[in-house]
Amino acid sequence: MKNRPYPLYSLPEITDLKDMVKSHAKRNPDKIAFSYSVGKDNIENKTYKQFNDDVDSLGTFLYSKGFKNKHIAIIGENSCEWIIAFMAIVNGGNVAVPIDKEQSPDKIKQLLRQSDCSAAIASKNVMKNLGDTEITVFLIADFPEYISDGQKLIQTGNSEYTDYAVNPEELAAIFFTSGTTGNSKGVMLSHKNMATDINSASRNVILKGNNIAVLPFHHTFGLITAVFKTFNYGFRIYINKSLKHVQKDLKSEMPQNLFLVPLFLETFYKTIIDTARKGGKEKKLGIAVKISDFLLKFGIDLRKKLFKDVLAAFGGNLEYVICGGAPLDPKYVKVFRSWGVNILNGYGITECSPVISVNRNHYWRDGSVGQVIDECKVRISDEGEILVKGDNVMLGYYKDEESTNQVLNNGWYSTGDIGHIDDDGFLFITGRKKNLIILSNGENVSPEELEAPILLDEAVSEAIVYGENGILAVQIYPTEEYMGNEEYFENLIDEFNKKQPQYMRINKIVLRKTEFIKNSTKKILRHKIMEE
Repeated sequence: MKNRPYPLYSLPEITDLKDMVKSHAKRNPDKIAFSYSVGKDNIENKTYKQFNDDVDSLGTFLYSKGFKNKHIAIIGENSCEWIIAFMAIVNGGNVAVPIDKEQSPDKIKQLLRQSDCSAAIASKNVMKNLGDTEITVFLIADFPEYISDGQKLIQTGNSEYTDYAVNPEELAAIFFTSGTTGNSKGVMLSHKNMATDINSASRNVILKGNNIAVLPFHHTFGLITAVFKTFNYGFRIYINKSLKHVQKDLKSEMPQNLFLVPLFLETFYKTIIDTARKGGKEKKLGIAVKISDFLLKFGIDLRKKLFKDVLAAFGGNLEYVICGGAPLDPKYVKVFRSWGVNILNGYGITECSPVISVNRNHYWRDGSVGQVIDECKVRISDEGEILVKGDNVMLGYYKDEESTNQVLNNGWYSTGDIGHIDDDGFLFITGRKKNLIILSNGENVSPEELEAPILLDEAVSEAIVYGENGILAVQIYPTEEYMGNEEYFENLIDEFNKKQPQYMRINKIVLRKTEFIKNSTKKILRHKIMEE
């Protein structure tokens, strides 16, 4: 296996999202872009040309209803219609506002007002909960009718929408931040922001096959990275409509690539280990890993044979998992590599469209978030904060000049993350500036640094370290078999404390009976801990 520098990959570059849709429809008209289930067992395919035509038709329909230079929300389950809606909005000069369908009705209404939406494209399930709303609502279920109306207008010579020339510099979409530390802010992204990130991240990582989209589309990682980048590579994307069908979809679709947050990998790992343990094969699996790792040092790769049963759980063809959205323990990277799946850990943030760095197919550093993409500049401030500059950095926060000025300084975006870059250009994240705990003695402690070794223990499912009355405390959500075992966790933290300086020792343990509250990308909402 290679693990050394090599030239960046090369793909045709796009100037904006309309350019991406049009160019692929022209180059690969009959190639399948999207697949998805319809009903119980039927699979429907959408070619690049069909997708382009649907985008043009829906966009023309929206124009005919007077929606030009407007903000239009999209609220609903992952679907091909969701993606068509996004493209139809932004490729005609309107502004797309993706909103998490899991938000409360009051929160959704507040975000609609905050982003000045005059219309929403929504699923029936969302509209049931919203009740009466002052804005125009187009139901996703009625898309066949909308698209048919748009097609008829195009056929009669209406080309206003299709002739629209995108200005890459102008606002195209408003993505709301997750709000893991407070209220959501509307991140303003232009076509140029998104196109730059698609072009640049694709030069770090090359894909050679299909993908299953499982992450929510209202987040930039789930949409721009997992969907648009795969689309731009020219490979088929299967749209998973429900997480309860992930295992079934993996086996039927046999993906070559997946884009995931760490929680998926942690769950897959635990399932594989539990299955091996129950079948009396855990020791055999461990021996196979040692043999595999030894042979790989000499360029002998028997992973597909040694771990055939493990790989079958992912469909048998999985080669790469691009992982981001939250910290990932390096142990998962190493063990999945031993099994034959290469996890390319990356780092992104909504405000940067979102990718900043990612490990490469054949050049990586375990524990790092990869090398910075070439259209992006990164420097570390005197305080250790990661600062980012480039055409992928947002225009600002929508109608929030104060918050914008707090994070943007001469084009440099302050990520709030603490980290460093090694001599080979690999970026490492060591903590979150806002999460720093300032103790009564003036010492600053990064909770992530303390959580990492605790999370390695088999009894720990989730753990959060926080400050309370001048001391360090930890809340632990145990794995099922260790639930309520206070003595075990007291011993665990005692051993942990022996390796820490006095000021970094944990003095209080709280065992949880329920998981931590998370957002839709499975990040723990730290600010909710003290409210519980």
